[in-house]
Amino acid sequence: MSRFTLSILAIALSTGVAHAVPAQPAPGAPPPPAPALADPAAPSVAQGQVQRLLMNPYGEVDGLRLADGTLVQFPPHMSDALTAAVKPGDSVRIIGRAQAPGSVKADAIVNTSNGQTLYDTPPTPGAGRPLPPHLKAQALHPQKVEGQVDAVLTGPRGETNGVILTDGSIVRFAPDSLRQPVQPGAPFAAEGLGTQNALGTSLEAISMGTTLSALQPLYNRAP
Repeated sequence: MSRFTLSILAIALSTGVAHAVPAQPAPGAPPPPAPALADPAAPSVAQGQVQRLLMNPYGEVDGLRLADGTLVQFPPHMSDALTAAVKPGDSVRIIGRAQAPGSVKADAIVNTSNGQTLYDTPPTPGAGRPLPPHLKAQALHPQKVEGQVDAVLTGPRGETNGVILTDGSIVRFAPDSLRQPVQPGAPFAAEGLGTQNALGTSLEAISMGTTLSALQPLYNRAP
């Protein structure tokens, strides 16, 4: 894996798909107060059957897609808890807030199939600092995907920052790197670095196009 590839992936992942990490308390400082948890009886912003789990290029599950197409965002540090509490086919209620049309940010996920409720909580104090993006990128592998756009992913301000293809593959990219319109049904291909596992393929794009033979680089090489 070239130094250039790792460098641009570290930048892309830190600005595009990585979530903010809470500041670590100074040594000896008392832990911050626990945040208030969402009320499981609060009105739902979405509900339905889970179609699939969504993951980021690092292989962390950071959301759900419901059968009606609703995209549910959840922090990646909750990946293990989310995969343990929710499975495809389960019925869920989402407590949180709507973002772009068809996308919600979950504060709590209530699994009505098994009675479990999963809250968005910060990382456990003292669990260790997360690896910086340029070191996490060392674990990524080259990936290529091609197909048709099934759903468009957006950020908190509605900016397009990824797509889900009809085969379930997920492509993430920085919003300002998009050089072609994307909409459901459109042909799409990408090459980049990411993860492939039992949940499918997820990658951060280095090049994109309508087919693998027509890819265009998203970044310029350093001189």
